[in-house]
Amino acid sequence: MGKERTDLSGDGKPLTNTPFASLGLRVDALQPGPVPESPKAAPVPPKAGVQYHVAKTRKGGWPVFVERRAAGKVVTVIRNVSGDAEALLSMLKKKCGAGGVVRDGEVEIQGDHRARIEAFLQGL
Repeated sequence: MGKERTDLSGDGKPLTNTPFASLGLRVDALQPGPVPESPKAAPVPPKAGVQYHVAKTRKGGWPVFVERRAAGKVVTVIRNVSGDAEALLSMLKKKCGAGGVVRDGEVEIQGDHRARIEAFLQGL
């Protein structure tokens, strides 16, 4: 005892009583609308005079790590930062939409943003 299935295969003929049938005739009469600009994921260029550098690890990767803190908080840490770490922090906070701080020469961003930060550093 199961549910009986309704035959949905159809006869292969196009639909005749569709409410959208007349729209195909009116497409040519439509005026072209504005073309929306596609969002670009280009990294934000550093401000003039701002100098910082993030050195890669010995294995050639970016020094971006995720640490778990008290109460289950997750923090993304960028190590090997030289120069103006505050400028890098400011740009990463805007890019990730999260808070952060510079501690002991390391930049910390609240949350797990490894992919965004690595893409940002790659763009530099």
